Amino acid sequence: MSKCKQVRRPSWGASAAALGLALAAALSHAAAAAAPRGQEQRVDIRLRSLTTRATGQLTVEASETGGRARLTAMNLPDPQTVAAGAAVYVVWAVSGGRIVRLGELRRDERGNGGLAFERPAGLERYGVIVTAEAAAEVERPGDPVLTTRADEAAALYPSRADAAGRADASTGRTAAPAGRVPSVPMPPSPSGTRTRRVAGDFYTEVDDALVSRGGGRRIELEGDSAAPNARGAARATLSASRAYVRANFRGVPLPSAVGASVYILWGVIPDGRIVYMGSLPATEDINRAEVYVRVAGFEADDYTLFVTAERRRPAHAPEGRRLLKPKDAASIK
Repeated sequence: MSKCKQVRRPSWGASAAALGLALAAALSHAAAAAAPRGQEQRVDIRLRSLTTRATGQLTVEASETGGRARLTAMNLPDPQTVAAGAAVYVVWAVSGGRIVRLGELRRDERGNGGLAFERPAGLERYGVIVTAEAAAEVERPGDPVLTTRADEAAALYPSRADAAGRADASTGRTAAPAGRVPSVPMPPSPSGTRTRRVAGDFYTEVDDALVSRGGGRRIELEGDSAAPNARGAARATLSASRAYVRANFRGVPLPSAVGASVYILWGVIPDGRIVYMGSLPATEDINRAEVYVRVAGFEADDYTLFVTAERRRPAHAPEGRRLLKPKDAASIK
């Protein structure tokens, strides 16, 4: 869960007519080193894949500017297979409702690519997302394909000993960081900043919608014949004609184990309509992370959920085997 202005897809934090799906890790990650963050010299952060089999890693090395970063990605499919009308992948830094476009992630014929950048100015902590867009110059991101956890990356400065070692022996001046790679700037806003404010980030919007309604309804899912040991639990609600869902899954096999390439989450409305909610992680992340969903176009908070195993994406209607069904609605076909 993508938009750019040219193709009228749903935007990050804006009203959406289709999927808004993102992933946040449910497990705490271990510290990269025993020393305080300011004393570390390198931090590696694994990106989570939301809708593809792509993998990614963000490596941050200490620098005078607060961290020189490189994002590498592998197995990225053609962007148009991820989002209608998409032609490129774009990397963004996101923090507290602020968004900085870092640049285009160029991929080779095998789907591998990377982007180097300095810590975005003014962001001491930030998350990184990769989106499929129609053009590299879009001003706001669509739905992420790869993502870190919210604010998982942090400013990383060299230790005092290293800084002293880089000082010029005769003048005492600290040397400029070697190999500095500038980030791709955003067009300056009228205030002169290079970030854009939006009405809260994706995760916060989903969480706030649930909190405002007492945590939302609980929907429990149980495995069907394709995966009898699979389980799921979701919190769901409705706000301003949008469905908001936060879900966890356990015991779900990888799609290949059931002859599929992707799992699809569907919403079911009592009048019989079935609504595409988004594709689920195709890696082990499906069993150790929280899935966040935002979909517009709902009129009442009486929908339920189920999951199917499909052979292809996009899927316009459930065609594959049912993987998970709601415990209280076993009659869904």
